[in-house]
Amino acid sequence: MVSDDARTRLINHLDGVAGYNDKGYYWSGHTPDEVRANQEEAQAVIMRLVAEIGEDAFSLDLLQKLKSGAASTDDSGDIVLQAKGELPRAW
Repeated sequence: MVSDDARTRLINHLDGVAGYNDKGYYWSGHTPDEVRANQEEAQAVIMRLVAEIGEDAFSLDLLQKLKSGAASTDDSGDIVLQAKGELPRAW
């Protein structure tokens, strides 16, 4: 059984990614190349956490968003809200 810690780390990571993509990159003064690099690193972290948690813990819809890269570029926070709904004990 996966501990809630991995789920909590995923929720926190998705929340931070959404904040960065919303306005964080702007306030940080990041160039487009830096934004892409941060999003690529965010995706790598997402994939590690999904593997740690196990794909069967997610709906097919959320899993697709996590694996496709949509979560690493999300600026709305919708994906983190969906994850909170599916992993309620994580936060």
